[in-house]
Amino acid sequence: MSLQPVWMKVYFMTLVLSAKYVSSMGWSKPRENSIEALLYGIEHADGVEMDLRLTADGEVVIHHDPRTPGGLYPESSDYSEIAAHSDRFEDLLSKENFTSRWVDEGRFVCLELKAPHPSSGAGGGWFRGAAMRRHMSELMQKVSQMIGHESVPVSSTVFYSFDPYITKVAATHSGGYRHARLMPKLRQWGGRNIQRAAAFPSFIATSVPRMLSRQRKLGAPMLPLALEYLEGWTRHIPIGTSVGLKGKGLQRFNEIRKGHPVYVWPTPLDIEPRILDAGLSCISDTMDSNLQYPGGAERCMRPATMPEIEGVRMPWNEISEGDRKDVVRRWRKRWSWSTTTEELERISTVNTLPWEAPRLIGHRGVGKDPGTL
Repeated sequence: MSLQPVWMKVYFMTLVLSAKYVSSMGWSKPRENSIEALLYGIEHADGVEMDLRLTADGEVVIHHDPRTPGGLYPESSDYSEIAAHSDRFEDLLSKENFTSRWVDEGRFVCLELKAPHPSSGAGGGWFRGAAMRRHMSELMQKVSQMIGHESVPVSSTVFYSFDPYITKVAATHSGGYRHARLMPKLRQWGGRNIQRAAAFPSFIATSVPRMLSRQRKLGAPMLPLALEYLEGWTRHIPIGTSVGLKGKGLQRFNEIRKGHPVYVWPTPLDIEPRILDAGLSCISDTMDSNLQYPGGAERCMRPATMPEIEGVRMPWNEISEGDRKDVVRRWRKRWSWSTTTEELERISTVNTLPWEAPRLIGHRGVGKDPGTL
């Protein structure tokens, strides 16, 4: 028995559902990780997630897969060679309608640092070692300096990576920004099936309580969590305590996490309300702002940055200090956050929200493209 068909099914059904609504509403989805996609995502949602790589000539580019559609490795190519398929992070930050929402309006951005494919020759190739650490250090240092220059609040972003070097790298090159580890580890080589087959032993051995414990020891501000740990029969595969999104599974999960922020991916539209109702954040591939939930219920794509004030949703940066405190206290009580009221009020300013706030985040801006990993 193998886990990867289940992972593929969840992604496939999410994309099919997205395509169904796109055709009916006339929404034209931008390319994943493009500036256009990230501008759309940060406008319509609580934030975005993106993937960052370092080119041979030292440019930070926004690109997920280890190769471009033309077969080039970003890490062994100059930016001019891959510009048709990848935008520069620097160019995204030059867009005022991106940075102002991130810096001034409380949006959240997840920055995934990508290690190069071993065959690229970058980062030590198949031998990794010190060369990989230097590569990841340069990438994180460049990104942290760029976002620091834009005065991005520490509580409005997180670095994460599947590469285990991220913890050592962050100790000296994060610029004070925080990080988390993505688990189970997905390799940079192989297609989707091979990557997930290679990760399956780690999936079995790593229960949610164990992951939470590891993240807390790292000082991670959040736990990135695959949906397979929470939904369907796959949640019973890891050795140890299983958790879920309803009933006793959800009760166990809440007792274990004690309000620790959790970001779930992928989050199909029909499951999204349950994830948000549980006090968790969604990393969504379904980003058409015209959509409703199945059954016709209204969908709010900014549950955190447009909280309800007396039944009316209002932008976080426009509500009063008193209303912000009331919202945070209500959230804390509803989801049993362990963080003190005083600490939550300290971090909850006109342009920042608590780490714990349940958010809707656009995966790669507007969702992954069909055919990408």
